[in-house]
Amino acid sequence: MSSSASELPPPSSLTSLSPENQFQVLDTLFEPSPELHTLMAPVLANQTFSSYNALIDAVGGRMSALSAANSPVDADILKGILWSHPRLGRSPAAAARENMSELSKKEQANLNTGA
Repeated sequence: MSSSASELPPPSSLTSLSPENQFQVLDTLFEPSPELHTLMAPVLANQTFSSYNALIDAVGGRMSALSAANSPVDADILKGILWSHPRLGRSPAAAARENMSELSKKEQANLNTGA
């Protein structure tokens, strides 16, 4: 499976994909994050989504639940997910060294060209 946003599988097929391919979908929509993979693995294996917006909402719901918890472990998971997002407007050389999603690479390119 390619990690290109234009080649995402139908969202309703996510439960039938291997965990690796499910994580590739997450890495296309969000920044690559082992913590996000761990958080969403049971959801992706068991819940069918009618759209990618529904999946994004499910991720948001899981992250919101972590933010409401008082557990240091939950806080560390949430920080790992949030800190995986690259800083906006970094130099092209610094941004190129980061493990960014395809969508973030495009966003960074637009920021760095003034688009």
